[in-house]
Amino acid sequence: MSMSRRRAATPRAGAHDAADARASPRNPSSKKTPVLAYVNESTKFVVSCAALGVLLRDPSAGTCWALLGSVVNSVNGKILKRVLNHERPDGAIKADPGMPSSHATSLSYLSVYAATALAYFRDAAPALGYAGQLVASFVLVIMGMFLSYLRVSTGYHTPPQVIVGYAVGSTTALTWFFVGLRYVEPFLKAEPSMLSVLHSALIIAIGWFAFSALDWVETIVKNIKKKFA
Repeated sequence: MSMSRRRAATPRAGAHDAADARASPRNPSSKKTPVLAYVNESTKFVVSCAALGVLLRDPSAGTCWALLGSVVNSVNGKILKRVLNHERPDGAIKADPGMPSSHATSLSYLSVYAATALAYFRDAAPALGYAGQLVASFVLVIMGMFLSYLRVSTGYHTPPQVIVGYAVGSTTALTWFFVGLRYVEPFLKAEPSMLSVLHSALIIAIGWFAFSALDWVETIVKNIKKKFA
């Protein structure tokens, strides 16, 4: 009787082990929710469209400089990925290196750059007033952190990969902002003809981004097809 009880208990123990594996934090699928997964997948589309909208509405030297920096920041992040060659978490959909997180790098740059501009220029958004600008600045930073965190909660990256990505993007944003304020803006005022060079550099950068985004779009389409297959 004792032997039969032990044998009968074995499958149950295996079932518990399987349940533990499904609930393990190393299994990204256990941490996904439909809403968070949708927000995570749509982030790049929304942010890219928002940046393009800002450029079309205000194609000033300041806007061009900020968006040029976002592309430079993205390139730096991709180079770091190849150099560090750090694996993504177990079960991640993508197999390329994960350190630093590209999403966190880009999101932190854009949110910190915009937040810094709102906090630095008292008349950046007159309709809000300076107090409103400070609130908006705080909200932008929180949103950038939350959207970066989604890369962990949906299983694409480990916490260190997202933290490093956020650090790279935010540092680049602050450096790029104050370099533009201290050197680029005075130079363009003294040499207005050089504005065309900035526009050309931005066009080239956007072209590169659009070309690299083709692979990103293809990956998203494949993931959608898998879900509905």
